[in-house]
Amino acid sequence: MSVHVDVPSLKRPEQYRRLAREAIQKAESAPSPYFRLSYLSLAAGWRALADEAEKAFDACTHAEVEAWRDIWPEQRAS
Repeated sequence: MSVHVDVPSLKRPEQYRRLAREAIQKAESAPSPYFRLSYLSLAAGWRALADEAEKAFDACTHAEVEAWRDIWPEQRAS
């Protein structure tokens, strides 16, 4: 038996950073140290996901640039 896990595609890094900021704001007004730590942990997770999304988008952009270079190679003077 196999289990299929549907993993949603990465969103833009800015969205994850916004969620991290919101979690930090919630931590600042948390009613107890437990909730404060929970929000800070969540913020750290969102930040790590933002970093990974940024790496993925950079790699994708780099691959697209390389593909265009293959299509339109530089013209060299003869």
